[in-house]
Amino acid sequence: MKGAPLHNSSRHAAGLAIALAVAAPLAVSTPVTAHARTAPAGCPAPYPVAEVGKGMTGWGLTVSKGTTPERFTVKVQGVLKDGIAPGVDMILAEADSPALDAAGSIWAGMSGSPVYSKDGRLLGAVGYGFSGTSKLAGITPAKAMYGLLSKPEQVAAAKAAGRVTLPASMQRELTSRGLVGAKAAAAGLSRLPLPVGVSGLSQKRVNALNAALARKGSEVRLYRTGSASGAKAQPGTVVPGGNFGVLQSYGTVTQGAIGTTTAVCDGRALAFGHPYFLYPGGPVRLTAVAGEALSIVPDSTFGAFKLANFSGVAGTLTQDRHTGVVSRLGAGPAVTPIVSRAAADGTTRNDTTYVSSPEDVPSTATLHLWAAVDQARDQVTGGTTTATWTVRGTAAGKPWEITLGNRYSDRGDATYDAGMDIAGRLDALADNPYTAVKFTDLRLNAAGNSTYGKYTVAGLLVKRNGTWVALNPNKVLPVTAGKKVVVRVRLTAFRAPARTVDVRFTVPKKRSGTSGTLSIAGGLDESKASLECLIGEPGACADDVRAKSFPDLLAKLKATPRNDHLVGSLVLGSGKARATVRDRRLLDRIVGGGISLDVEIR
Repeated sequence: MKGAPLHNSSRHAAGLAIALAVAAPLAVSTPVTAHARTAPAGCPAPYPVAEVGKGMTGWGLTVSKGTTPERFTVKVQGVLKDGIAPGVDMILAEADSPALDAAGSIWAGMSGSPVYSKDGRLLGAVGYGFSGTSKLAGITPAKAMYGLLSKPEQVAAAKAAGRVTLPASMQRELTSRGLVGAKAAAAGLSRLPLPVGVSGLSQKRVNALNAALARKGSEVRLYRTGSASGAKAQPGTVVPGGNFGVLQSYGTVTQGAIGTTTAVCDGRALAFGHPYFLYPGGPVRLTAVAGEALSIVPDSTFGAFKLANFSGVAGTLTQDRHTGVVSRLGAGPAVTPIVSRAAADGTTRNDTTYVSSPEDVPSTATLHLWAAVDQARDQVTGGTTTATWTVRGTAAGKPWEITLGNRYSDRGDATYDAGMDIAGRLDALADNPYTAVKFTDLRLNAAGNSTYGKYTVAGLLVKRNGTWVALNPNKVLPVTAGKKVVVRVRLTAFRAPARTVDVRFTVPKKRSGTSGTLSIAGGLDESKASLECLIGEPGACADDVRAKSFPDLLAKLKATPRNDHLVGSLVLGSGKARATVRDRRLLDRIVGGGISLDVEIR
């Protein structure tokens, strides 16, 4: 795949014994009762950070396999003042358990694992680690996480430190005791990555996406998983220390991250102990789900991570803040469906993906198209893909609809450009400067075959004295005001005979004595250039290309050339006196290349 953005459904069943095991230490101890009034309803009392001292011991809950939380022990190594954010300290503790010994470190997916004092008060949640090289964990304090429950249901900018530097004295102490290597101690702690599962994509595409993420320095790593059925699945249950998943979409393309539930308080759940990495600002409505851990996968390069399947819907994620995420328990959010019909090599597929947040429709449409066509073809290979899509939505509360289509052809990957192009055009709608847009549904029709085909503009001819003669691009072409000009375009074809196509222009009247430019170009370049002009910075292209309103944007998007268009443009004059005459022909292959020459009007 070119350089560039989850699992079989299983019901999470948390039995009464698990719930009692988690809750019992929080209800039988006298200190908990004494502090209970400082905690939200139904939650364990928070342990004051001011009372946390080096050498203090406690225990935590997390899942390494299945759905049942397992205990691990902790020993506090110190407290980093303002380690997470101004006013939010970080508790540094060594964790230990047979599962941690097997993994060799804190693993990605432990984010949110609750940590308790001996008397059952909540110290906080595991949220930070040493890049998969140590069992030392950075813990987000409980009081800071509880503060999220009193905030409005909206996402705030994630201000938590991405990396936390240790004081030199603490680095020396931890390395001297063999708790962490010198290099890792100097680098400090970072947020634990959230393992991201994706369904529907081939391993080849997942590998390519991971390579692209690595080139950008991202610590996110994708793994293939089965599809989650979302609203159609049995309801999911989340418990402290149990699996907690966040889905951007489910169905054919399920994509989301897996972590751990910190606390369940009066109909809401807290998790992660740090932000969900994809949502640093703006309103958020994502699908919260339960999950089943398959195993902890060791990885000497990026650190161990939890491999998991997502299961039933547990609620709606409503907040994504610097100390964690909050979900309302119960039903998931309203979703935007992407429905497709893909035909290739004699196979036809009908697929549906449900997108949790309308903002994710463009990127999910890319993944959905790749999944639908690749699975119909049963491979990622070269050839041709054609696609037509209709997207509906609202702008300032008023409904709108647009249907677009294009052809794509590539010798190595016939589907990649199709997915990226659809995302680009949907982004143009979503990011328009005129009005807020919400997508309500997307319908896709795609067809693929193994035949690669492309035309290339190779030359121009005009008729003189009844004979077609070649035009020299270095010469000036004389034309007559008010008269029609016919230009014959010679096209070469990949492993096919050359052909010619005529384009026609009527030269505007009252332009005698002026000059201009005649351009003949393939749609491959014109399609991309038109889209960039349409959504680019003001001044980058001619004013008449840019949209003036959202309805105008819809009209201009619909009018942008396709990759299989041959586009002719006769541009006369400049500024306010500028006039453009266009002609274009729809062909049976994508078209590349182009030729321009000067014209003089008589």
